[in-house]
Amino acid sequence: MKWVHPEFIFALAVILIPLLIHLFHFKRYKTVLFSSLTFLKSIEQEQKSVRKLKQWLIFAMRALAFAFIVFAFAQPYIPSKNSTKQAGTAIIAIYLDNSYSMSRIGSSGELLSQAREIAKSVVNDAPRDAQFVLFTNELSGEEKQTLTKAQCAEKIDKIDYSSLVRSANDVTRWWNQWLSDNERNDFSVTQSQLIYLSDFQKSTTQKITAKNTTNTLFYPIQLNPVKSGNLYVDSIWFDSPIHKLGNKQTVYALVRNESDEAINTVDVGFKIGKINRDVFADIPANGADTVELSYFNTNSGHCSGSITINDQQMTHDDAFYFSYEVRQKSEVLIIDGEDAVPNVGVVYALDDFYSVSSVKETQLTQSNLSNKDLVVVNGVNNMSLGAVKLLKEFANDGGGLLLFPGTKVSYLGWNNLLKELNIPTLGMLQEKGLNVQKINTKDPFYIGVFEQNPKQLRLPAVKKSYRVQSGSNTLAVDLLTYENGSPFFLKGSGKYNVKLATSSLSSDFSSFTSNQLFSTLLLRTAELSQRNAPYFLIIGDPQNYPIAEAPSADKTVQLKNNATVFLPKVFVKNEAAFLSVQGLEAIRQLKAGNYDIHLGEKSIGALSINYNRAESKVGNLSTSEIQSLFEEGGIKVQSINDAQGWSGASFLQLDQEQNYWKWCVILAILFVFAEMGIILFYKK
Repeated sequence: MKWVHPEFIFALAVILIPLLIHLFHFKRYKTVLFSSLTFLKSIEQEQKSVRKLKQWLIFAMRALAFAFIVFAFAQPYIPSKNSTKQAGTAIIAIYLDNSYSMSRIGSSGELLSQAREIAKSVVNDAPRDAQFVLFTNELSGEEKQTLTKAQCAEKIDKIDYSSLVRSANDVTRWWNQWLSDNERNDFSVTQSQLIYLSDFQKSTTQKITAKNTTNTLFYPIQLNPVKSGNLYVDSIWFDSPIHKLGNKQTVYALVRNESDEAINTVDVGFKIGKINRDVFADIPANGADTVELSYFNTNSGHCSGSITINDQQMTHDDAFYFSYEVRQKSEVLIIDGEDAVPNVGVVYALDDFYSVSSVKETQLTQSNLSNKDLVVVNGVNNMSLGAVKLLKEFANDGGGLLLFPGTKVSYLGWNNLLKELNIPTLGMLQEKGLNVQKINTKDPFYIGVFEQNPKQLRLPAVKKSYRVQSGSNTLAVDLLTYENGSPFFLKGSGKYNVKLATSSLSSDFSSFTSNQLFSTLLLRTAELSQRNAPYFLIIGDPQNYPIAEAPSADKTVQLKNNATVFLPKVFVKNEAAFLSVQGLEAIRQLKAGNYDIHLGEKSIGALSINYNRAESKVGNLSTSEIQSLFEEGGIKVQSINDAQGWSGASFLQLDQEQNYWKWCVILAILFVFAEMGIILFYKK
């Protein structure tokens, strides 16, 4: 027998109070006039013995009542077998899925609230000396600490929604790592059981590949919403990446309906700058509809907007936020080589939208490439290793490249660059079958370019061209093709925005510079090379956002809106500054919305942030699918439960300690009633 609060045992001294009352209680005697004392003495002697018995019985009942009240406060218990026979600790782990899919309504309110109550009931019913590990979708180092019952219950109440989405593989890998780390630290775990509280979404519950090296007993508990289905804004895009002042702009939004019933007349709200309009859509069951809004960019600078709907199930995906910059200038750099032609600079100089600068290939530096949208390589023959590195980094950061080789190229240097860009390399010159015959008008590059049938256009005459050699890693699409099937003008179809002409711009090679297609292709390439920042970032994703200026010692970068001020992570790469919304601090503090980017007190841009749509496609696993999920991962599932008719921790395999404080309370009450019964009995 042990006591939770042994210090209360000293309170047994309170029994001295009824004892002193009984020892020093003197009763007043009454004078009774009676003719003979013979019978009175015998009655008095008889009543005195009965009275003593009564008083001692009452004292015993009171003393026992006081004693058991003290015992109840001291809380006696018999420890579990594990705590007395085994060296080590029994761990109860609780994983609580706090993603936004748990905001759906279940039979007893929001699923997250229901999960919290289940977790607390497990804690309350567990043994007094049980150790807990409580973790959520953060899977952070802070969640690796072991907790007592009181600490665990307190942390459960503080769990709130997180934009992080975790798979079963993520959870089991983290738990295996926890056990491995503690084993290395000589923390012996004799028994571990994991209660897995989640709605088990099909869209996010991936196959478990983490190697299971533990004997942890798993107890998946599935929380199901009353109503399935979800209506959400899936994505947005623009008809053109070109955002010029005065241009007509069309934004599209894809709205999805994840339910078995069609939803008609859905109110889709567009708010872009000062524009505020509603568009109605009819969305079929388990289908989608694209809604659009056309408007004009009437102001330069950064423009922020949102597209919203109203849904009763999950609300985190009912709004989609975006921002972009209405440009006044586009920066073009021309790298001139030995065979450069002036026509390139002339074309761009005709449009005030383009700010053109030039540099010799031998003088190219990182600063020349800073803030440029498009780089045109004009007649370069010798491509140095330094130039290859700079141009690769420029393309990797999202800049556009337009490549025109010289008349006597160094194949080694040029092909080093083309290999880095994953496009076909240059081979020996060819002079036959070089009539340009085909324009690939189906490619998006030509959208909005031709007002008339391009078959009526006069195509350039080519005398000489470099052969192209495609490899297994090349990703390219032909835009203009010779009659012999080889490309005259092509674009990369991978991650890099690059265009390549296989013939030099020299008049000895072709008449391209005097053809109407020349200016068309140069301007179209420049339009599609505007270095637009991402329209939005997803909280927690690794994508970065470029900012105009880097922070300094006395000026920090801040994200601000009406509700939040946040200091994002900022880093500098190739003399350009970027911010990130990765990391736990961003996940904890940032909400979806539109933010201003401030450097000190100065506004330098706008950023839109959205939640991950991974859980928007609703649909839960069945019990058999959950069973298969864990078994295929080599995990021992003890039982699969749901949230209905919950019974605390009774399903866990635990050596429960025997608690007796309730019995002490009951016995104390019984002794009080026994005292009352004795008093009533003797009165009668």
